[in-house]
Amino acid sequence: MGLFKLALQSLKSDLLKTIFYFLSFLLTTVFIFLFFNLAMNPAAGINLGGRDKTIVTPIAVFVILIAMICVFMANDFYVLAKSKDISIVLMSGASVYKVGMYLLLQSLIVMFFAILLGLLLGYLLVPVLNRIFFITFNYSGDFYYVSDRAYVATTIILLFEVGWCTYLNMGYCYRTSINKLINDSVKIETFGFKLRKPSNLFYILAFIVPLIIFPWLKSVEDYLLLSIVAMIGLYGVIKHIIPEIIERFQERYGIENQYLLIVFGNVKYDLQRVRMLVLLVMMSALVLMCSILYTLNTPLISTIVLFSYLSVMILLALTSLFKLGMELKGRKKSFANLYYLGYSLKDLKKIINLEMIIFYGMIILIPLVYQIVIIIRLYSLGLINFYLIALMLIISIIPMLFCMVACIIMYHHILPKSII
Repeated sequence: MGLFKLALQSLKSDLLKTIFYFLSFLLTTVFIFLFFNLAMNPAAGINLGGRDKTIVTPIAVFVILIAMICVFMANDFYVLAKSKDISIVLMSGASVYKVGMYLLLQSLIVMFFAILLGLLLGYLLVPVLNRIFFITFNYSGDFYYVSDRAYVATTIILLFEVGWCTYLNMGYCYRTSINKLINDSVKIETFGFKLRKPSNLFYILAFIVPLIIFPWLKSVEDYLLLSIVAMIGLYGVIKHIIPEIIERFQERYGIENQYLLIVFGNVKYDLQRVRMLVLLVMMSALVLMCSILYTLNTPLISTIVLFSYLSVMILLALTSLFKLGMELKGRKKSFANLYYLGYSLKDLKKIINLEMIIFYGMIILIPLVYQIVIIIRLYSLGLINFYLIALMLIISIIPMLFCMVACIIMYHHILPKSII
């Protein structure tokens, strides 16, 4: 009982982190349930998982994988943010087993309530979503139809999520020493092998060559295949090339400009922590955008994929918000130290604004470059119209811009009261 009370106290003490963690499970649950319920509605004519003659089944697998990865990333951010708390419990004499149970109880409490509320919200949103789809496409069916199979499928996915997050969290406690816990840059999962790093030229070519070839392609399948090469290039650009460019900017302009030195340092740190997120944004955008174009002849299926695209981009945008939200406590101390060193409130706000604009600008623009090239080519061939282009670009950009504004507001609110 003492361990349970300690876990509850920890959740209350870091309420903002708990809320972000809670929202990641809540939104994923709502999205997965609504997707399954719509795809398994007999009125839609989709035999999901059976003899599905559309591409909804592979799209469902892809979208659910992305949603699960978002949850795993949010779990990763949450556990790393708890590393110092765990180290204190270890130093107080608790065994590794008790520390694991301490973290497990926190995770299970959040997951339990988030999943229950997510299923309830999903159930309440079913008639709204069904009404939109059926009225739009003149389908006849029960607006309040809820598939029993949707509950079963959602439960299976969520049990896997909970089980895997629990496994990672327990393994994190067993593998990590007190000294490593105090340094919260430790990763939850590591692998025992290393590959030789390709040259920067290889990554640059892998990033640029697809942009040159894209305008000459005519089929959606070719775009998807070449996107694999582009993602390899993007990974190297984010992991190796952009950090090197940032370091050169710091060396050249950091001494003369006190803001840029801090801003570039923060952006470099943020990108290194979320490079997988940027890859997911690009992969999701290209795969789902091409899927929308591939299914244009079947409006209902195309709209379901479009709904999936919107949901995935919202989840990915919120994952970036979760990550930055987990950093609030540490950044609050950093901003206070900068103030005591002579930075004014105006200076700190300028640093925050510039950091968020550069960070989210990269997340938006890097994947968007490929999308724009593909869209221009398909528009020139007459395969898509202006309204579809605008809709896809809005889905790609607006969720990230919303989260950028939210992050700026959050960071402004953590500035010490004494300097306001």
